[in-house]
Amino acid sequence: MGGLPLKHLIHLMSISARSVIGILIAIPFLCSCSLNGYSSAFSGGNEQPDSTITVLTIGTADRGGSMYPAGEAIAESIETTSEHIHVNICASTGSYTNIQMLSEGQIDLGLVSGDAAYAAFHGTHEFSAAPQTELRTIGAVYSSISNWMALNSSSLFYVHDLKGSRVSVGPEASNTDLSARIVFDLLGISPENTEIETRGGIGYGAEQVLAGNLDAVHGFAGTPVEGLYNLSVQAPSRLLKYTASELNQILSENSFYYRARIPAGTYKGQAEDVDSFGVKCLVCVDESMDEELVHELTSILYSSRVALGEEQALLKPMSDEGFMYSELPIPLHPGAERFYREQGLIP
Repeated sequence: MGGLPLKHLIHLMSISARSVIGILIAIPFLCSCSLNGYSSAFSGGNEQPDSTITVLTIGTADRGGSMYPAGEAIAESIETTSEHIHVNICASTGSYTNIQMLSEGQIDLGLVSGDAAYAAFHGTHEFSAAPQTELRTIGAVYSSISNWMALNSSSLFYVHDLKGSRVSVGPEASNTDLSARIVFDLLGISPENTEIETRGGIGYGAEQVLAGNLDAVHGFAGTPVEGLYNLSVQAPSRLLKYTASELNQILSENSFYYRARIPAGTYKGQAEDVDSFGVKCLVCVDESMDEELVHELTSILYSSRVALGEEQALLKPMSDEGFMYSELPIPLHPGAERFYREQGLIP
């Protein structure tokens, strides 16, 4: 999704000066933006610019993970289906940043891992001092799964082997980082006994493993994780495993996680299935977002779920019965709830 199409340029000329000024002020504070349309001209869908279009911004994560390509596909689906909605893509540091930007009105849509959404809504962990009770979801779009990768030339085979090594866990406070720390607490891995790198994204971590500067990289994202897949193509690599008892303990202590499996062939050279854990990734909005707009967005995503899965393999779970709208860690937005009820999908 490259430069600005002609139809966007035509619409851009109709945006008011107030909106353009807001765009220029907002961009430096948001995240790294790809101008698929242009930056959000209003917050939460409550105040529209003086034009005939609705301009939204979706928060994703770094380009080496899964949120960014998922956000690209979702934005393209919305723009292709609706002539009056355009979506700008922002690459943030992930779920926790997206939650914060949603609450501050800096983005309109945000991809958020289910465990982060649960913590925010219920006021636990990093959100204990400031619960985000207005956080809502449109639906789940893919699953984030814990993937650990090291080179075949290393002595690492299990996640617990990481103690004493050099590991990348994604940007600090990203969901890849926070899920890794849940695992580390269980396994007795800490900064005191292990070099834990939180600079850069998943792609950066994979590059550092390839260069020999780090021993392993974690990706908590939809599979295949782009950065890890690229690593497996460039050098013989393997996924690190959890033992059955380790997985059982992770799942028993974290109700928002579920047992997951990374199928053989997900990465180059991966000859067998690898058991892991995962969580649903949600498209989130603020409760204040216009109900009719959310209803339309939900309709677009639900009707496009098969095509989205064909375009991006990580979005295939959207076609699974109930995946988008059931067993979610936070409430649906009223507009989304109304759509699913009208379709007879929820009571």
